[in-house]
Amino acid sequence: MTKHLSAAVLLLLIAASPGAAQVPAEFQGEWVSASAACTAPLRARIEGARLTLVNGADMESFGGIEMAGPSYFGPEYRGIQAVLITEFEGAQPVTATFNVEEKKGVAQFELGVPTPANPANTVAAAHNARLAKLSLRKRFPLQAVPLKRCPAAARGR
Repeated sequence: MTKHLSAAVLLLLIAASPGAAQVPAEFQGEWVSASAACTAPLRARIEGARLTLVNGADMESFGGIEMAGPSYFGPEYRGIQAVLITEFEGAQPVTATFNVEEKKGVAQFELGVPTPANPANTVAAAHNARLAKLSLRKRFPLQAVPLKRCPAAARGR
């Protein structure tokens, strides 16, 4: 996978993109594992300004969405991948990449986990506490799983 730019550079790239908070229609809908039926209980629901992870009755929703532009993958990138970042101003618990490896209609999630941080860094400590409490990889086993978008008629809610 292409190396990611530093958080400061990423912030500048996203801040420079107009209307970044609205998820494009082509990425909205129900997403399930590429090997699962669209009725599978494990899924992600993406709306205009919200991403919800679902595993049966367990649900967790995230707002604060920002869409990163193509520069997220470096200045020379000219492909079709797009990136959605949840709670951009916070712990960024879920990052979704669409059109993974230039394959139209394939998505993949990065579910946040606590990382080693200097205890004096109160912002990092707060983010780590939030990520630990969410326990996303355990509750929603979608980490690095290729996902497909379900047709509107087949979507189970």
